Amino acid sequence: MLNRLVLSALVVSLAGTVYAQPTPTTAPKKDEKQPSVPATKIEPKKDDKKDEKKKVEPTLKVGSAAPALSANNWVKGKEVKSFEKGKVYVVEFWATWCGPCLTSIPHLTETAKAHSDVTFIGMASSERAPKDGAADERLTKIEKFVKDQGDKMGYTVAYDADRKMSKGWMEPAGQGGIPCAFIVDGEGKIAFIGHPMDGKFAEKVNELSKFKVDLSSAGKKDEPKKNEKKEAPKDTTKK
Repeated sequence: MLNRLVLSALVVSLAGTVYAQPTPTTAPKKDEKQPSVPATKIEPKKDDKKDEKKKVEPTLKVGSAAPALSANNWVKGKEVKSFEKGKVYVVEFWATWCGPCLTSIPHLTETAKAHSDVTFIGMASSERAPKDGAADERLTKIEKFVKDQGDKMGYTVAYDADRKMSKGWMEPAGQGGIPCAFIVDGEGKIAFIGHPMDGKFAEKVNELSKFKVDLSSAGKKDEPKKNEKKEAPKDTTKK
């Protein structure tokens, strides 16, 4: 009997060890999941790529030779095939869907009228291509827009369908937004890159043009107008 009791005890203890073995197998499963953690190392790589992009300096800047002109259609004004020596040009990148571009049109027109010796070109190089096989009506849209503007858009307008101008000018200059204006001086070199509403744009055009405009007096006239609007309510309350 004693032997039987000993044997049964041994069987129970062995069975316990068999059922207890799955426990260590769960630990490796946890360890197996750990290799997924190195995926976080991908983020630094992405950041490194971003840093590399930030570190890339523009190859087209002030003082650089202006790239060649290219357009599929000249919507308004005479075609400009190349930059003539001794003449000043403004190449402004815009689009019909761009709100700030539309806001800058009157300013460009006024500047062009004040400096008739400077050739202003509005280069539509960012029109959105049709989707899902729809008809390409970009040129038609631009033509209608320019026609509706009439004299309000008083300068040459061109259409760049394949974004060749954008790739040759905007990208090398590190410019990712529109409107963006480039001023080309009489030597065919870039004299300015930036927003056409920037005061430095008007100053540079004025500097290179044969027709000078008193920009300082124009600025002084605008300042009192802004102040008068703010002070008017105070004066009326005193009365």
